[in-house]
Amino acid sequence: AMDLHRNITTDLKPGILLGLIQSGKTRAFIGVIAKCFDLGYEVAVVFTKNSVALVEQTMKRLKSEFSKPIESNKLYVWDVIKLQRTTQLTGYILDNKIILIVKKEKKNLDTLHMLFDNTELKNKKVLIVDDEADQASVSFMADKAKEDGIDLAKISASISELRTKLLGQNSFLQVTATPYSLYLQPEDSTLNNEYYSPLRPAFTHLLKPHDKYVGGSFYFEDSLDPEHPASHVHVQVSESEMEFLNAKARTKSTYDNRVIKNLMQTPKIEKLRFSILCFLTGGAYRQLIEQSEDPWAKPYHCSYVLHTSTQKLIHAMQINLVKSLLENLGELDKSDLEVQLRPSYDNLLASINASGMQEIDFDKIVENVFEAIRLKHVGILEVNSDNQISELLGEDGQLRLDNPFNIFVGGQTLDRGITIEHLIGFFYGRDPKTFQMDTVLQHSRMYGSRSKEDLAVTRFYTLSRIYEAMRSMHWFDQDLRENIEKDIKSARAHFILKKGNVIIPAGPNKLRASGLLSFKEYSRLLPIGFQTGSHSNIKQAIAKVDGIIKPYQNLKGEFIIDKSLAIDILELINSTFIYEPKYNNVGLNWDIDIVKKALELALKKYDTDKVIVYHREDREASRLKDNGNSFGDVPEDGKTDRVICKKLAENGPVLLLLKQKGLEEDGWRDSPFYWPVLLMPKGMPNYVYCID
Repeated sequence: AMDLHRNITTDLKPGILLGLIQSGKTRAFIGVIAKCFDLGYEVAVVFTKNSVALVEQTMKRLKSEFSKPIESNKLYVWDVIKLQRTTQLTGYILDNKIILIVKKEKKNLDTLHMLFDNTELKNKKVLIVDDEADQASVSFMADKAKEDGIDLAKISASISELRTKLLGQNSFLQVTATPYSLYLQPEDSTLNNEYYSPLRPAFTHLLKPHDKYVGGSFYFEDSLDPEHPASHVHVQVSESEMEFLNAKARTKSTYDNRVIKNLMQTPKIEKLRFSILCFLTGGAYRQLIEQSEDPWAKPYHCSYVLHTSTQKLIHAMQINLVKSLLENLGELDKSDLEVQLRPSYDNLLASINASGMQEIDFDKIVENVFEAIRLKHVGILEVNSDNQISELLGEDGQLRLDNPFNIFVGGQTLDRGITIEHLIGFFYGRDPKTFQMDTVLQHSRMYGSRSKEDLAVTRFYTLSRIYEAMRSMHWFDQDLRENIEKDIKSARAHFILKKGNVIIPAGPNKLRASGLLSFKEYSRLLPIGFQTGSHSNIKQAIAKVDGIIKPYQNLKGEFIIDKSLAIDILELINSTFIYEPKYNNVGLNWDIDIVKKALELALKKYDTDKVIVYHREDREASRLKDNGNSFGDVPEDGKTDRVICKKLAENGPVLLLLKQKGLEEDGWRDSPFYWPVLLMPKGMPNYVYCID
């Protein structure tokens, strides 16, 4: 608030409040508004995402936090679209504090302009708060997406025009968790032959998360530790199952004919079925843990989200599937239900034990689920229109959990701003190939305030390709925040772009959710999800790698080779990997070009062409982890290999060459192969790589 008071802030040079997804940004900017009112500001205009639900949620929060001044007529809070033209804004009201909530949509903006044109509001000291500032507020929009029939750049222009009408002192604060379009502006002044003004924040405040905040660090970093409960969270879904669930041409009757009659066995919905069973098992476990003797104690209610499509027809079909699945479960006796629940119980037990939480007897869980299904304690709701979701919000602005088990099926309305408590099952299939990075991250409804107990039974179901893309986004997001924290003036990454087979400098307008890789000091670049060719197909390439290494081998397993040899080794190893539907790894191909470029940049940093090699043999890393639910992603031992290599990386990049036995029992094809890891050296600056 003091920075807003002291600095000149405009739409071209705003103040930035940078939080994390689902981390309490609303409460923070409400606090800023309160402090600004103390500093003499008279009007606050809050722009929200184009969503009726989010407007209502923001209104409820403001009225709750400012209840005392509202009750004593010292403050008036209005949704601008519901405000009667000018009749309500009498001299008395204008002498008090006013907050206007404005949805980022043409009619709302037109109404706001009319109010400022025709009243004394324009003479007041005004604070403009732009919530979800990356959405519809930044004129830098490469794809000119339309929202309610108005170009997003026009919304930005409308907000800018409002600023020109204000005659008193005013300030501009943008609030966001996904700040890429705010910080990563191209340096030139044109984009697609159209003039635009790049944003340069006047100041940035990083909003620290609260103690119970759970975000990307849990889902994508802690998950690398096989002893951490997070390592059990991701359950991979096959491309074929996701395609089946999202097929646009499929009709309800087709679902009936192909699947409904065989719901408990059909492989077509293997992971959807498993996810519902896991949700019921995990929810039952949590209810039993939370049981209270107090009859007035709030009972534990949990939630599950199925978010794979924006198509309402598909939502209807998916609801039919889930309802039919529950009906099938309701027809089972206890012993048959026990058979169905056992795999999900065993799966959840791994993370329950890793969390150090008490076990609950399986029979009690079966009894709980049996009763929940029999008594219809499972609610299934379609959430795909603003009006509908606004009706589902509680007084706290969160989705109401009316039932002990709540299943929400929907699309876009389940993304930004909507908070879902006790979310322990998230089945996600929106494809990042077609969305900007900030949008995909905002879909992460499993971020937010999460208890240790909920995390122990939380599962995230998605394609491995999507999971790895989201992990890359997390690293990039985290690297950018670290840059901002160190020095806001240098909060810029080095952008490099792959155009064909050539890697060149790039502008950040190329930023897209897929094909994104961020690396800095101690980053690990490695292939994940690959399968090897057959023994006869790869033995020659592996023998060539062995031959290159042989003259350098020593007892310590650490030596130095020329860059050209290191690149030869990486290309030979990459030639042994295959990606086919039957291995569920299509789209996970290792991009050897960026690995070679990263190696080149690291060597340039250390002014050398020598690569440090860490070589080990007879390893038995598994292709899959967590009982086959996700791909192995840590071939090196965290307590030995990684400690040694991090020390080596103080002198340059380290290439880990970990020769695996490749046993069939570990998911391979009974043929030895190399699993490489390139470890970036100490002091490496942050680079962002993206595909054209």
